[in-house]
Amino acid sequence: MILIDTNVFSELVKPRPEACVVDWLFQHRRETLLSTIVIAELSVGIRTTRGQAKRALLFPWLNRLIERHEGRIAQFDVEAAKSWGELASSLILTGERSGHFDSMLAAQGLALGVPIATRNIRDFERSGVSLIDPWAA
Repeated sequence: MILIDTNVFSELVKPRPEACVVDWLFQHRRETLLSTIVIAELSVGIRTTRGQAKRALLFPWLNRLIERHEGRIAQFDVEAAKSWGELASSLILTGERSGHFDSMLAAQGLALGVPIATRNIRDFERSGVSLIDPWAA
């Protein structure tokens, strides 16, 4: 199984998505996990998108994404929360910064023992979670 970062799913709604990412997602469609963290991040992004017409298209897209991942939605559970506490405190103590969504997703990947597919390798590499870049795969 592979946790999918927000930027990978977001690629699908671009006017011209990268073919390599679309192909990669298709090839791994039965292995993809949709995190509740990614659902939250996508929801924030949609709600803050300019243009009511665009938002009106994106909410149904998000709902379809959730439906397609039925049975493969990774909850941010107690183990992930404990893992995030360890990771976030480590970053704070070393003076490093990481966005909450990214560090929480990294912690979830560590707790589940699964890699994360993302384009933002740099945002995750300090966490120690295994990474896959669909743009380079």
